Amino acid sequence: MKFLNIEDEMKYFQKMFVLRREIEDFLFEEGYINIEPSIFEGYDEFIEINSRINKKSTVKVLDNNSEILILTPDITTGIVNKFLPRWEYGQKLKIFYYGKTYKHNGTGIKENREMGVEIIGEKNSNTDQYILSAARRIISRYSDEYLLEIGNSKFLKGIMQSCSFNKENYDNVMELLYSKNRQELKEYLSGLPFRDVMSTLLNILDLEGTFDEIMEQLDGLYLNDLMKQGIEELRQIDNEMKNTDHRVSYDLSMVSELSYYDGIILRGYIKGSNKEIIRGGRYDSFTKQYGQNIPAIGFKVELDELIKVLYKEEQK
Repeated sequence: MKFLNIEDEMKYFQKMFVLRREIEDFLFEEGYINIEPSIFEGYDEFIEINSRINKKSTVKVLDNNSEILILTPDITTGIVNKFLPRWEYGQKLKIFYYGKTYKHNGTGIKENREMGVEIIGEKNSNTDQYILSAARRIISRYSDEYLLEIGNSKFLKGIMQSCSFNKENYDNVMELLYSKNRQELKEYLSGLPFRDVMSTLLNILDLEGTFDEIMEQLDGLYLNDLMKQGIEELRQIDNEMKNTDHRVSYDLSMVSELSYYDGIILRGYIKGSNKEIIRGGRYDSFTKQYGQNIPAIGFKVELDELIKVLYKEEQK
């Protein structure tokens, strides 16, 4: 944010300090252990693991050995890279962190502050619900007018596998879904060979709302076993969420920029911003790329966006 005077800027950073401490205290009391993430990642390794990221958006630096590093655009990748090579069977981590990510945004380098939560090495019927509950308790602390959007990547993966797209078609469809570009998606799919599953893919951007509304819209559409598994996981979440929170919506077309989620995906919004305040999900298969398949789930709180909304509300 830009400030007209020093006094306003000091008030802003004091509010950021208090906000950070509040969330840290909450997570510490919940039993999470604090870690300090690195701001550097190896460029080649990061791009290989996160192939969908825009390479031009990464902030590159050279070390003394002329090796290309980047200022991390994603802290979760660094955490997995840090711990998985030394992972021991049966180990469990319940951690939180404060860190910054960096990206070129077209005009310069954008620095983004975030608080993150990760549970690695544990997966049972309560783990997803536990993470969703923590996210809800954080976001509801700062606004009564919030919305949690929940998806499941297994549904979309089931469709994409049935379509047997080549890499180019797969990447193009994923980008159109990520941007929610309904018209271009329809036009693009119309140029591909017809398959029964296409009817579901053509309608996927409409598959959002309450769980019951989604189930009505799915009637008669193509579903395979992986898609059904994603739906069933959402059903279990919905059964729990109905008892605790009505500010929940489901979106079966949800796609993340890095595409490493393979189960529940979460986004949280509050009134006053059209950007995500909370985002995260389950990423078990992502850990497999580092040598071991370890259950993992987490989310991050976008502090810069949250404080921006809170600061504007205070000025009214």
